[in-house]
Amino acid sequence: MIRGPGCTSLFLLPFLELLSLSTCDITVLQYSSISLPCVPEDAPMLADTTYTWSFTSAETQQHHILEEKGNILKLSHVNTSNNGQYKCVQEGYKGEIRVRLSRTFSIRVEEPPAFQEWQVIRVEAKNDVTLPCQVAKSFSSKETNSPPVVWKRDKGEVLLKDTDDQEKKDKTTQRVSWDTRPEEQDWAIKIIKVREEDAGMYQCVVINSSQTLFVQLEVQGPPPPRCLGHSDPWEACLDEDSRSGMAILQESLTDFSTIVYSKLKGSKPKTNLIFSPVSIAAALYNLLLGARAETRTQLEQALKLPVEFSCLHFEMKKVKEVMKDTVSMASTMFYSPEEQVAEAFINQSLEFYDAVPQQLTNDSVLNVKLINDWVAEKTNNKITELIKEVDPYTGFVLLNAVYFNGKWKTVFEPTNKLETFTMFSDKVKNVTALYSTKYNLQMGYFKSLKAEVGKFPLTGKNSLYILLPPTSSEKDFLLMEKNINYNTIKAMVSEMSKMPIQTAEVTLPIIKLKETKQLEELLSDMGLSDLFIKPNLCGMFPGEQESFISDIRHSASLSLTEKGVEAAAATSISFSRSFPSFSALRPFVLMLWNDAAGIPLFMGRIIDP
Repeated sequence: MIRGPGCTSLFLLPFLELLSLSTCDITVLQYSSISLPCVPEDAPMLADTTYTWSFTSAETQQHHILEEKGNILKLSHVNTSNNGQYKCVQEGYKGEIRVRLSRTFSIRVEEPPAFQEWQVIRVEAKNDVTLPCQVAKSFSSKETNSPPVVWKRDKGEVLLKDTDDQEKKDKTTQRVSWDTRPEEQDWAIKIIKVREEDAGMYQCVVINSSQTLFVQLEVQGPPPPRCLGHSDPWEACLDEDSRSGMAILQESLTDFSTIVYSKLKGSKPKTNLIFSPVSIAAALYNLLLGARAETRTQLEQALKLPVEFSCLHFEMKKVKEVMKDTVSMASTMFYSPEEQVAEAFINQSLEFYDAVPQQLTNDSVLNVKLINDWVAEKTNNKITELIKEVDPYTGFVLLNAVYFNGKWKTVFEPTNKLETFTMFSDKVKNVTALYSTKYNLQMGYFKSLKAEVGKFPLTGKNSLYILLPPTSSEKDFLLMEKNINYNTIKAMVSEMSKMPIQTAEVTLPIIKLKETKQLEELLSDMGLSDLFIKPNLCGMFPGEQESFISDIRHSASLSLTEKGVEAAAATSISFSRSFPSFSALRPFVLMLWNDAAGIPLFMGRIIDP
């Protein structure tokens, strides 16, 4: 017999080789599980293998052959009866030689250590903190004024042990004192103006007992400045000559417009609707100049913009220039004298949006007049009252106004003709109508929209689209509205531009719409609830004072008369007729589109003209 190092033995017998591998000592926690492999991975490979497992109990010394026949022995929910030796013998052939491999595991089962519980209190440096010690009533002192506990630090240092020691303790440290509530059996201590070195484990030792309550104090350093790393100006557009930037703006604004329409229209149309998506978007674009981190990402997502689209403001400035002959867009900001507005934000707002900052006053009535006067001026007095009051705590108001005045390229015939407008449920209403027997327009039926569409050319490279459902039923109107999305509108605009101009009989109702809406619910529904809670506007307000949006409203007006289409906004089927005709004398959707910029200016619906 040849013995190798450790406990490995090698036996040589005729036609039989026995290799005894080392014994493994293993300690297992009670009620846990363990898997024992018969042989390690680097053991010799044997053919026609069989396994035999046996167990010798450490308590009774009895030897048992186990039923397990595989390479792995699994022990679950072990207890002290599993103490002992587990031996496995693997038998097989290595070539023509019959071989046995064996390995022994010595298992010792131990009870898991007892757990310790303590309370953790986190506090920011320089704040006061109370460390509680609520003891069982049986340990309370008979003397009301004598605490039944002693407070110690983790290294055994006694902090407080009785009230008589308080005065003397105060001479060495004024920051630690009793903060007891005897009626609640709480013998707490208070530490004033916590420092980082106060962090650690504290012990509340109950006198004349084995009870000790532990409290761990974690002291956090003061937070970094709120706008650290977030106050840099908006990054420059590095590719100003690229055509893709304008295409991105056109696509995102069209997508944003249809989403806003779908949310403003509601599920059942009963009222008229008018809004300017470009006005709402432009106000949010200006706000985006000052948004940082998660707030910027949320705004970009809601506006359907690519992440970190740095050329947005540069492209928007080009859009304003392209539309300036018929569309007037203006922005401004009113801010409190106490509010610190970043100089870079002011400069970039002026550069891209011509937004000249104006200070609010301490007079709420005067502030209302300042804002409404600005809106009235920029909308040619079509919107004279955007707001009725300004909260005294309002520190910042961001405004955008859009005004449009386009004339028909084909003049309607002068008449005061009354026509019958058929509303839902076949309810009718007499309306004054625009009429022409020979009007030049483009017409088509779009299956994807379930709508007949007429495109009316206006001066200044603008067009008015009117979408008509096949009937005056509410069901058909709702189906048409449901089909309005980015893809259908994009396809409609593209295909209508290729259709030939036709001369047709046209009847349109004269309409005048004006509507003001609060946008908080709309924007929250689009993922922008943080704007009203705790937005990161560090590019606008770099100071420590946190600002949030308290009020966002949008006002729009639109007139469809014999002269043309005048609109203003502010934000805080196949033909079966014998001759061509287009009659919008039932509920319809309208969209005012700027062909030069390729973007929607106004959207709405006429239910009751």
